[in-house]
Amino acid sequence: MKIHGIVVCKNESDIMEWALRDKLAWCDALYIYDNGSTDNTWDLAQQAAAREPERIFLFRCDTKPFGDGLRGEVFNHYRDRAQRGDWWCRADVDESYAADPRAFLAAVPRAHHVVWSIHVQYLFTEADMARYAAQRRTRIPEDLPRHYIANYSEPRFFRHREGLVWNEKDAWPVHMGVNTPKRIPVRHYQFRSPEQIERRQRTRREAAANGYAHFVYSLKEDWKIDDSSKLHLDKGDGHFIVDEAAMPPHIEPPMNRMIKLAAHGLGIWP
Repeated sequence: MKIHGIVVCKNESDIMEWALRDKLAWCDALYIYDNGSTDNTWDLAQQAAAREPERIFLFRCDTKPFGDGLRGEVFNHYRDRAQRGDWWCRADVDESYAADPRAFLAAVPRAHHVVWSIHVQYLFTEADMARYAAQRRTRIPEDLPRHYIANYSEPRFFRHREGLVWNEKDAWPVHMGVNTPKRIPVRHYQFRSPEQIERRQRTRREAAANGYAHFVYSLKEDWKIDDSSKLHLDKGDGHFIVDEAAMPPHIEPPMNRMIKLAAHGLGIWP
């Protein structure tokens, strides 16, 4: 079983080096698509690929308008490097897994094909601002925020099968597979410093202006410091308080799930 990580990034220079090291601890290969960074994210990717030429592959750097289908381009280019039973991962730069993905995926039942996340979302609080103000920088990973909410989930891994079709305008392959019940916790460090937050907003405003509907919330010009007393503190023990009521459902309705299990099991779908 090998794990293939698809990295689509833009303007993540503050966390890029650490993120690639973090993912190489469990990924067999990383495929990087830089969506037109204006900082040195692409330079850092090139340096990492020079150090790890057998594991880090540079797909391209261009300014094509962002869409989730960019990952489909990466998959279609490198799909022949994978074999049945391997896994593909949406390996976002600002995420780090709180459970070992290799051990987690090895335990997924054979009839299941898709693993969803528990997104542990870290917010930038007054404690982070005080630390930043004192030293005028954010060290990665030492100064990453520690206060979180866990109220979101979406797919992160899918099994490779030779018959999978990923249309390059779609966010995921067609008939990606059956969702497994257990979800894997992922730490999402989307807010890390004032400069990074402002850069993130600019990047997402550009994507929204170019038609990407999922970033419309970033069109607002301001950002706020969150109140740590209203959040949970990550104690570093791998346990998180999850707001199950707010989590989007990930298990298919019973009839849909039965159809998917039958169609995949009989080979009607890949």
